[in-house]
Amino acid sequence: MGTTESKLFNFAMSLAKQAVGLDNAHRYAEAVQKYTQAADVLVKFIKFNKNSQLHNLCIEKIQEYVNRAKFLSTGGKTVRKSSGVASNIKRIDAAKAGEGEEGDGAEAVPELSEDQMKIRESLLGTIITEKPDVTWEDIAGLRDCKQAMREAIVLPMMKPELFRGARKPWKGILLFGPPGCGKTLLAKAAANEIDSTFFTADSASITSKWLGESEKLIHELFGMALEKAPSVIFFDEIDALTGTRGQVNEAGGERRIKTQLLEEIQGVKSTSEHRILVLGATNRPWDMDSAMLRRFEKKIYVPLPDLESREQIFQINTKGEDMEGDVDFQELAQITQGYSGSDIANVAREALMLPIRELDLEGKITPDSEIDVRQVNRDDFLEALKRIKPVVSSKELAHFDEWTQEFGTM
Repeated sequence: MGTTESKLFNFAMSLAKQAVGLDNAHRYAEAVQKYTQAADVLVKFIKFNKNSQLHNLCIEKIQEYVNRAKFLSTGGKTVRKSSGVASNIKRIDAAKAGEGEEGDGAEAVPELSEDQMKIRESLLGTIITEKPDVTWEDIAGLRDCKQAMREAIVLPMMKPELFRGARKPWKGILLFGPPGCGKTLLAKAAANEIDSTFFTADSASITSKWLGESEKLIHELFGMALEKAPSVIFFDEIDALTGTRGQVNEAGGERRIKTQLLEEIQGVKSTSEHRILVLGATNRPWDMDSAMLRRFEKKIYVPLPDLESREQIFQINTKGEDMEGDVDFQELAQITQGYSGSDIANVAREALMLPIRELDLEGKITPDSEIDVRQVNRDDFLEALKRIKPVVSSKELAHFDEWTQEFGTM
């Protein structure tokens, strides 16, 4: 078995293992998605593997996964059935039976060249296609941002019949704002609420030193998203991929990547049954190419946390820890004006570490020692605040305000 085949087979087995775990945990909608993904990967695997014994084993596994997915999604358990699940099952059934488009109306699995298989193998290793476990409750504040995300992402995929005709859903959404304010968490929480495949990529995962390879990676990424629709493609730190074209220091490869990405986003054909959404996040929207900004029809500003949100972030990041009565999160929230969510999380971690550090400096932590850790107190947080300062300057915040006024938001 070649390297590519081996990795595909192992990836399919990993998906199947996850499916069984979700099935046993009664998370049936997610289990259906994993079963169909495992079967889908095995269908591609057997097109290239010549071992007849392994081929027959894979056919049995495909049938087993498809049957279980059908059972859970149609009659065995009460789950929310999505058009993407139904489409995947039909496509896998058609591939096993050797049917084409004329068989029973099912979609045929597209033939992939060996070059495409190798590209997809590299994508499988760097792009997450699992459903995130972040929920809206895990994100403090940002009420307006959450509502904007629901209207732009969750509702169109949850109730596509409401978004027809002139009320068509957005194809591209850009989250922008200071670093550490929850842009990535918002994207994951939205993906968690919908029954879709979540792809996340950054500049490292879709760039290659080989000429023309990056363009192929981007093309295959969008091809995989279409096959597994409904899908969300999330580009973190998209400014690293889409800087203004024509700059003096721009290399030819960088320009080709931008052009390919522009073409793919422009060419996204999203329907009610094959919904694809491109989601970008950036700390520097002003560095993005103007043509790329136009592709993101909806722009959502994710600001620094307000007073109430800062208090919630302290509570979230110290949950379950033993505190003295003098710790007042409202007071700490007032002190930390100008701090981002990640800044506050770091302050909390530093404060929680101080009692441990004291014991270690006193030589009381040994393999055989019984440790009695004191409660975290107000002074610990004040000491942590001396060591950790906000990373976003007032000049940067003014820049965000100016950019928002020029390009709009929400």
